[in-house]
Amino acid sequence: MISLHPLSLILAALCFSSLAILVADPYWLAVIFLLCLLFRGFVSGFQLKLWAHQFIRVLPVLLAVVIIQILLNSNNWQPEGYRIDLAGPGLITGLAISLRLLIVIFSAQLLLSLDYEDFDFAFRALRLPEELCFMVFYVIHVIPSAAGKVRHSLLLLRLRGIQLKKLPLPAKLKIFQRVSLNVIAGLLSGSGIQATALELRGFRSSGPRSVLNHRAFRGSDLLLLLALAGLIILIAIGS
Repeated sequence: MISLHPLSLILAALCFSSLAILVADPYWLAVIFLLCLLFRGFVSGFQLKLWAHQFIRVLPVLLAVVIIQILLNSNNWQPEGYRIDLAGPGLITGLAISLRLLIVIFSAQLLLSLDYEDFDFAFRALRLPEELCFMVFYVIHVIPSAAGKVRHSLLLLRLRGIQLKKLPLPAKLKIFQRVSLNVIAGLLSGSGIQATALELRGFRSSGPRSVLNHRAFRGSDLLLLLALAGLIILIAIGS
């Protein structure tokens, strides 16, 4: 595993996700996805079982995207009638969208691996206010926190003997409504607690802030930035 400055990790994640949105060629998207996996492996280790589990969880969504793109492709409508072209532009578009989703998901995992101190170092290197650092950090971790609360609520329902699969649709909708309201209320309550804790710690106080650990830029950070710039140039030339 390599050690990088938090700002370098954030820039790498933003670069991969931005290229996933801007690039349309599935071949280049596949290259970007492989590079994203390699970079994540060098940073946090090649956790193949975790990656496979994450891929399996999003596989139904990816398959649905590909199938929808194949079925709704405009080239299927021929003068003689509707004909599905399994190897046509719909498949290419579906694969491109699926690769974009995978790149965004796996690059976002890089940001989720950083704690608040890492974001503080990154924003401090850019001379950005700490208030903005906290807002970005909090927003990034809201969705995983909400997902964890939903899983916990569903676990409590199972422990109480409630089997959602056997319930009728109106009962399921009623339960999910209550679970979602409980999760939203918990997030709002947690936001208030966070705001109160920040005020008690003097979050808005003026003057320089003391830190326990200092992070400096290294040669590996420069190599990463040069590699990202080279990737962008290659894609611009090859597209």
